[in-house]
Amino acid sequence: MDFRQGDIYWVEIRPEHAVGSEQNKRRPWVIVSRTELNHGRTVVAVPLTSKLNKKRPHCIVIPERYMVRDQGCTDRLSDSVALSDQIRTLDKTRLRQKIGHLSQTATIGLVETGLAYLFGISN
Repeated sequence: MDFRQGDIYWVEIRPEHAVGSEQNKRRPWVIVSRTELNHGRTVVAVPLTSKLNKKRPHCIVIPERYMVRDQGCTDRLSDSVALSDQIRTLDKTRLRQKIGHLSQTATIGLVETGLAYLFGISN
């Protein structure tokens, strides 16, 4: 199976596997690691939330129009916030169903900008 940067998957992290304010439960995650690095057992991803009030300088709003739902997927995508401060390495077995992908390379660039801000990396 191909895991590409910008793909959006349902991931379920049980509450007993999360600590404090770590994201848990079933939610969409977007893969941020480069496609060519996703051949091992893990990917790097950030969770998405539809709670737009979570927006901070490092958390990036992704409008619904920048997300493409996979054919056959009945789940609705909505305006979301990429929670870059919740970046996590995920074992691929956690990736349940592929929902879709970000529609433009520029959109993953927005998430990368949020990560750069979080880590203090200047472009």
